[in-house]
Amino acid sequence: MIGPSWAQLCGIALLLLNVPSAAHALDIKVDDRGSSIEEPPEKETDLLMVIWLDSVIKAGKDVAAPMMKFYHQNVSVTGIPGKLDETWYVAASMFMTWIQFASASNVDTYDDVVSHDLMFQAGDDYNYFDSNYSKDIGNDDQMFWGLATITASETGFKEVKGKPSWTSLARAVFNMMADRWDGECGGGSRWQIWQIKNGFNLKNSISNGGFFALAARLGLFTKNETYADWANKIWDWSQDSPLVNNHTWYVCDSTNTADGCKGGDRTQWSYNYGSYILGAAFMYKHTKGDDIWLKRVNGLLDTTFKTFYPKKYGGNIVSDVNCEPVNHCNRNELCFKGYLSMWLASTAILVPSTHDRILPKLQGSLEAIAKICSGESDDLCGMRWYEDHWDGMKGMEVQMAALGGITGRLMLMGDVKGPKNIDTNPGGKEEAIDTDGNSSKDISSRRITTGDKAGAWIFGVLTMALAVGGAVWLLWAA
Repeated sequence: MIGPSWAQLCGIALLLLNVPSAAHALDIKVDDRGSSIEEPPEKETDLLMVIWLDSVIKAGKDVAAPMMKFYHQNVSVTGIPGKLDETWYVAASMFMTWIQFASASNVDTYDDVVSHDLMFQAGDDYNYFDSNYSKDIGNDDQMFWGLATITASETGFKEVKGKPSWTSLARAVFNMMADRWDGECGGGSRWQIWQIKNGFNLKNSISNGGFFALAARLGLFTKNETYADWANKIWDWSQDSPLVNNHTWYVCDSTNTADGCKGGDRTQWSYNYGSYILGAAFMYKHTKGDDIWLKRVNGLLDTTFKTFYPKKYGGNIVSDVNCEPVNHCNRNELCFKGYLSMWLASTAILVPSTHDRILPKLQGSLEAIAKICSGESDDLCGMRWYEDHWDGMKGMEVQMAALGGITGRLMLMGDVKGPKNIDTNPGGKEEAIDTDGNSSKDISSRRITTGDKAGAWIFGVLTMALAVGGAVWLLWAA
C-alpha cells in the first residue's frame, strides 16, 4: 500500500480529533453515532479504513502483551520452551493464535520466540511426540501442534533454518494420527492414546474434528489427494457415528466404545463445531465449490450460531454456554471461543457465500472484547465477553481467546488473505519424517486402500489378543 500524502496525514489528524473517544478499555475507533464501524470501506487507502484497521491492530497488540507475559511466567516454572505448567497443548494453540494474528496484522513482535518454542516442542524426532510427554499425550493434544504448524505454512510464517518445514511437522502429526485410527466402532480417533488412560474408550469430536481439519488443510496446501481422501474418510465416519448429526447438525462431545458407540455425550463446546466447520470449508475450497460441502458448512453454522451466540446477549457475541454462566470454565475451555472466531473467519474467506452471515458475529464479539478487556492496568480480558466490564478472570488463556476474537475480525479487514499453498509458499514443501523407525508408516505418501480398512480391523483384533494373552500369562505366573 502506498503511504498517505501530507494532505492525507492532515486529514487523518482532523478525523482523529473529531472521532468520539471510545468508551472501551481497548481504543477501537468508533463512528459519529458512537458505535463501532460495522463495515469499513472496501478500499484500504480510504482514510477511515486507515483509522479503523490501525485501531484494531493496536487492540490486538495490547491484548497480546499480557498474554506473552503470562506465557513467560508459566514457562519459567517448567524451564522448558513451549511447555506450560500442567498442560502441553495450550501452548500450541497460543502459538497458532499468534501466528494467525501476525499474518493478519503484519506485526512480528513475538515471531522469534513463537518460532523457536514451536520448533523446540517438536522434539528430537520432529513429530510432537517427545518421550518426556508421550505417556500423557492424547490425540487432541498432538493434533493441536499439527494445527499450529499447518497455520504457519498457510500464513507463510518464517521457516527455521536447518529444520524441517512447518508442513513437514504437520505431516508427521497427521501420519501418527492416521496410524492410530482403529476399527472399533467402524473407525475414528480415540481421545486418549494409551489404554491405561481414562478416556481411552472415548472417541471424541475434537480429536476427530481436528484431525479432519488437519487433513483437509494439508490437502489444500500440498495438493496431495491422500489428505483429501482421509478428510472424506474422517467426515464419513463422524456422521455415521453419534458425533455429527447431518440432519440436525448437532455435534456431540464424544461417544463411547464401551457401548458400541451407540450414544453420544451431548455436552456442547464451541471448538467441536469450529473444527468441523473449518475442515468442511477447506474441503469446499478443495473441491472447487461442491454443494455437499456447502450444505455441511451452512448446517453446522446454523447450529453454531443458535447455540453459542445467545439471543439474550444480542445474538452476535460468542459464549461457551456450558461453563460461562456458572463461572466454571477450566483453562482449556477458556480458550475455545477464540479458536472458533478465527476458524469462522477462515470459513468466510474460503466459502464467500457465508461471509455476510459470519461477519456480524465477529464484529459483535470484537465490540464486546473492547469493553471487557479493562482489567487492572494491563488490558486484562475476562471470561464472559457479554459483560460490559472486566469480570475479574485473568491469565494467558483469556488473553489468547480475546486475541483470537480480535484476529477473527481482523482477518476479514483490509487486504484479506486466503491460505497459501505450495505454489504461493514454496518454502513450505513437505518432506517425510520417520515417525516410528518405519518409513512404510508414512501414510500421507499413499492413497487409502481396502487393505488400510482391513488392517485397522486386524490391528484391533491383534491388540485384544495380546491383551488377553498377557493377562493369561500373568495369572499362570502368579
